[in-house]
Amino acid sequence: MIHPFRKSVSGVSQRLLLLAILLLAGCQRSPQTLILNDFETPADLDRIVWRCRTTFSLSSRYRTHGKSGLLMTMYPDPYPGMSLKLTPEERDWRGYRYLALEVINPGATPVALCYRIDDQANPDYKERVNGVFRLAPGVNHLRLELAALRTSGSRRPLLWRRVDKVLFFVVSPPAKVELGVDYLRLEKFTADERH
Repeated sequence: MIHPFRKSVSGVSQRLLLLAILLLAGCQRSPQTLILNDFETPADLDRIVWRCRTTFSLSSRYRTHGKSGLLMTMYPDPYPGMSLKLTPEERDWRGYRYLALEVINPGATPVALCYRIDDQANPDYKERVNGVFRLAPGVNHLRLELAALRTSGSRRPLLWRRVDKVLFFVVSPPAKVELGVDYLRLEKFTADERH
C-alpha cells in the first residue's frame, strides 16, 4: 500500500514537472536570423507592396543567397521603391540587433537608396526612422544596428515590438534605376560575432 503522503507528493511532483514543460514550450527562443524576404519564389513578390513607377521580378543574376534575388526597376517619380508586407511575427524585432540585406548596384555610378522604418501607421517624418545607404557599383552588404536608430525629429528609439512598415526607395531619379535586392533579414549577431 502506498502511503497517502507519498501519493500526494508524487502527484505534486508530476504537476510541477508538467507545468515546467508547458512553460518551457511557451518560451521558445526566437531564431538567430529571421528572414523577412529572400526573394526565392513568386509568392515572395506578393509580400511586397507594389508602388507606381516600380517593377519587380525574380532574377538569378541578382542573387547573393539562394537561387534568386529581386530585380527592382524604378522609373522617374518622386519616391519609387518598395515596402514589405510584414507578418505578425516579423513585426516584433525585439531581441534582434541588426537589419541586414544585400543590394547589387549594376550601374557604374553610386546610388542613394533611402530607407524608412515606422513603428506606427502613417507617422510624420519626424516620428519615423529615415536614412540613406550609399550604394557603390557591385554588391553592397548593408547592416543597420537597431539600437543606434532614432526617429528623425524626436530622436526617440522605435518600439521594436510593433514595427509597422519598412520601405526602400530612391528620391526623384532622373532616369531608370535598377537594383538587385536579396536576403533581407533580422540578425541577432553578425557572422564574426558568432565566432
